[in-house]
Amino acid sequence: MKVDHAERGIFNDSHDQFRDQVRRFYEREIEPNVAAWEAAGIFDRDLFRKAASAGILCPGMPEEYGGGGGDLLHMAVCYEEHGYSPAGASIDSGLDTDASAYLILNGGTEEQKREWIPRFASGEVVGEGLFTEPHSGSDMAAMRTTAEPDGDGYVINGSKAWITNANHLDLCLLVARIKNGAPRPHFAVFLIDGDAPGVTKGKPFRTSHAGCGNLGELFFDNVRVGPERLLGGRGEGGIGQAARTLNLTRVLYAARSVAACELALSMALDFTKGREAFGAPLFKLPTVKAKLAEVRMRIDVARAFVDKCLVQANAGTLSAERSSMAKLWATEMEVDVADICAHLHGAMGLSLDHPISRIVTASRAHRYAMGVSEMQRETIMRSL
Repeated sequence: MKVDHAERGIFNDSHDQFRDQVRRFYEREIEPNVAAWEAAGIFDRDLFRKAASAGILCPGMPEEYGGGGGDLLHMAVCYEEHGYSPAGASIDSGLDTDASAYLILNGGTEEQKREWIPRFASGEVVGEGLFTEPHSGSDMAAMRTTAEPDGDGYVINGSKAWITNANHLDLCLLVARIKNGAPRPHFAVFLIDGDAPGVTKGKPFRTSHAGCGNLGELFFDNVRVGPERLLGGRGEGGIGQAARTLNLTRVLYAARSVAACELALSMALDFTKGREAFGAPLFKLPTVKAKLAEVRMRIDVARAFVDKCLVQANAGTLSAERSSMAKLWATEMEVDVADICAHLHGAMGLSLDHPISRIVTASRAHRYAMGVSEMQRETIMRSL
């Protein structure tokens, strides 16, 4: 099934050309290598430098900071092409680290922007936002990781879990509770080197989809940071900065989930048209065709809403509840669509040699990323 992106009406020629660029990179550098990476349990760190050479890191960042000079829709193209790639489900969030660069772009000092964003764009630095904790998940208000003032700096203690690219990390954008005795808790974001004294990286988590995305845990034991590593130079506002970045990332995840659904449908169409049962292609059976038609309808309806949210995000007007709606709807749909499309493959849908099985297991993981579905519902309910 070929997707007509021009018909969507939100992209221009620059986005279309960039889409071809990203797709060629996935076909050349990721899809041929993913089986070896799965065997190793982790993809190569050098993939980031190759992506930078191909011009697909930080495409929406200003050129003055080393970015591609595009907009948020260029970043959305990266997420969508991740979803369209048969290997995308295996590398988890993989190269999609730009949301963390946006945390610096939107909340950092001028010095921090000029120091770090060019290094994201060049692939020299892999950075991630560290929000989730083992006991509280994505409930940032309940986090226990603390930053205690010490002279003009801070001492960090705590842990973060389910971090993308955990063992590749060069820079941790860590949200911590300021330990200052104030009646109302304050939070800040700290820029911590991945190899700083007191930082320990745990073993990658073993997950049900057994990919090579390198999800893991990090521990912080009396990690000392100077005032220049306080994002924006402010000892408060960390929750708001992190929430705005999550708001942005959720709609990008939604776009990726819709793309993954389109890939799953394309695979199911190809399989059912080529496989015979009862003397005719499976596609000719009314029960099969009805399922495919329902999947197509659900994808098209979701695409319209997610595209509207992308346009709003690009304009800086996307609300938290709409971002949650997009993420909730698209990731829950992805689970259903992946299951239906795998079922239409028969026993082949269980084979790890077929990418449809990876899409099934990855779809379940996507419901947890950036806040589980129940948290998205809570955000939506608070807006009523």
